[in-house]
Amino acid sequence: MASPGGRSLGLLLWLLLLPPPLGASSPPSSPPSSPSSPGGGPEGPGASVWRAAGPPATSRPHEAATPPQVVPVTPRASGSYGAVTEAQPTRTKPLLTTGCGHRSMRIIGGLPAPERKWPWQVSLQINEKHMCGASLIASRWVLTAAHCIFGYVEYTVKMGDIYMRHTSDMAVKIPVKDIVIHKDYNPLGLIENDIALVLLEFPVNFSTHIHPVCLPEKAFLVQAGTECWVTGWGKLSEKDSSQETTEELQEAELNIIRYERCNEILQTQLETSSDVVKKGMLCGYNVQGKDACQGDSGGPLACEFNETWVQVGIVSWGIGCGRKNYPGIYTEVSLYRDWVIDHLSQACSWDSAGFFPLLCLVLPLGILVAP
Repeated sequence: MASPGGRSLGLLLWLLLLPPPLGASSPPSSPPSSPSSPGGGPEGPGASVWRAAGPPATSRPHEAATPPQVVPVTPRASGSYGAVTEAQPTRTKPLLTTGCGHRSMRIIGGLPAPERKWPWQVSLQINEKHMCGASLIASRWVLTAAHCIFGYVEYTVKMGDIYMRHTSDMAVKIPVKDIVIHKDYNPLGLIENDIALVLLEFPVNFSTHIHPVCLPEKAFLVQAGTECWVTGWGKLSEKDSSQETTEELQEAELNIIRYERCNEILQTQLETSSDVVKKGMLCGYNVQGKDACQGDSGGPLACEFNETWVQVGIVSWGIGCGRKNYPGIYTEVSLYRDWVIDHLSQACSWDSAGFFPLLCLVLPLGILVAP
């Protein structure tokens, strides 16, 4: 989390899920290989485009905000798919859980994030080393960026703790069972469709320190000027070593810029007529230089609407970190809402006898969890 000169930064319905019949566990199959050098976006003079640091390192006006319809997500229906592949979805009504997007405390101010403030924050790790951020959206599902996934690698996730190098009593570490990358993601050229779903080996129990964030409805577009928060353990400065991540979870407040205006800004800065930011992307900017940076990739950009936190973006890429007039670019979650729901439908299944092996409740979409 980059910052100029310092560290910036009712009824709960849930399903006790058994592991879905995905067959024998296997390591993730290889996604499109990440480029060996920073890139994937337009580069101007002196520009450095950052991404996730891979197992070797690889390479960023105000209107009134309208509360979105949000989708608290819980898996439904069944299916089997390999890791890092595009599953074929079946379109049926999803199973939802109310109560997402709430936390058990409020904090005003502060730079390092206090405990329990962001209970959906996840660290995606390889060999206990932080690689990317992510967010908890259901008891067995985590949302992250596609560019954070590197082929045949054993991943784990850590959540429930704001510290990276020690584990609190509330923290859990869970192996990753499967990963689904958007079929249209391409790591070469302009990064688009930068979104992936991570299936955990077993469900996590929600607590004051671990709780899912809400997803917006497909029709919701967060308005320009909305104040939202990005969180992560990424570099504190663009000049930091690519291997350096912060010990304590950081937070930064950003103003939303719609992709059309963001594209104009970056075209001007890069002196190009080519589109830099397209539909499906979203930008965040802070005039004080607060920004996401390498190591924050895959993490959540969340906004509060009527005391409910909704994830509107996924940290994707940027040109430098915290540079003046260079907004950070995020995957716009609402435009991928159907993709997310369709793929979570693989997890709550009928057994071979035609009976539900566990409680599956069918609820309508578009639940507004706060008035």
